[in-house]
Amino acid sequence: MYATLKSLLLGAVLAAALVSTSAALVVTPGNVPQDDSALVRNPCDLSLVGSPVGISVLGCLLDFLAQTISISSDESLEITGGQAILVSTDDLFSRLTMSATAPASLSTVILNIDAMEDGFVNFADASGTSSLFALAGNGSNFFTLTGVTGNVLTAVSYINGVETDNFAHVTDIRAGVAGAIPEPGTYSLIVAGIAAFGLISRRRKAKK
Repeated sequence: MYATLKSLLLGAVLAAALVSTSAALVVTPGNVPQDDSALVRNPCDLSLVGSPVGISVLGCLLDFLAQTISISSDESLEITGGQAILVSTDDLFSRLTMSATAPASLSTVILNIDAMEDGFVNFADASGTSSLFALAGNGSNFFTLTGVTGNVLTAVSYINGVETDNFAHVTDIRAGVAGAIPEPGTYSLIVAGIAAFGLISRRRKAKK
């Protein structure tokens, strides 16, 4: 029986590995809620006031403050507000790159791009680059990205085929992560579960 269970588990692991390696980035216009997504906010340390400014800034997940998300660009950025409004200190920027701090990796991302003019955006991860998606100037442009491969996601804005500073703000950022380290409370639950399983096993052996 144990050999059968071991074979089944090994098969499931191999199947999951094949799925993850063959997964490709899927970009869907609109806000499509994901179960594993959480609002990115800043500051992560609630005792702090304001947000650091720089080429790379950190936010964290609302339901998991220990997990940080790095967002960077070729221009100075700032995250403001509890709703994680990403802005450039010189008003506009053309690209942003998101990554989850190790050992976690991104799995889903939802964001809302406020563009200054009508244009386009594409997204790229380790699996390749998406096609161009339309951006409406001075409007909400929600995108849901699933099947993110690797730990880096990049968004780039274009007007007339040329990379251009067209991102005014990026808001409502949500990020789903895989492989995050459980918080202490989660470890307690895991330990309690293992202990309970051991107690049940001992009782069964005692009855034989």
